[in-house]
Amino acid sequence: MNMTSTVAKSPVVPSIGAVLAEARQTRGYSLDNVAETTGLTVAEVTALEKNADFDASRIRRTAAALGVLDKIRTRLG
Repeated sequence: MNMTSTVAKSPVVPSIGAVLAEARQTRGYSLDNVAETTGLTVAEVTALEKNADFDASRIRRTAAALGVLDKIRTRLG
């Protein structure tokens, strides 16, 4: 018997970290570039990209520097 799933697949929403990492890479910025621009450390930027840091202030600062604040604003609350 051929069983076909009737469950509708929802679109995958990238994490905030994934949005930040993609924006950084698309713009050709290194972690050092973003850290220097935002005043964060490379470790802090890395933690944001890996979804290991959820500090809204750091996320906003980094997203603004990368031009993606509008993309993530609704998720920050």
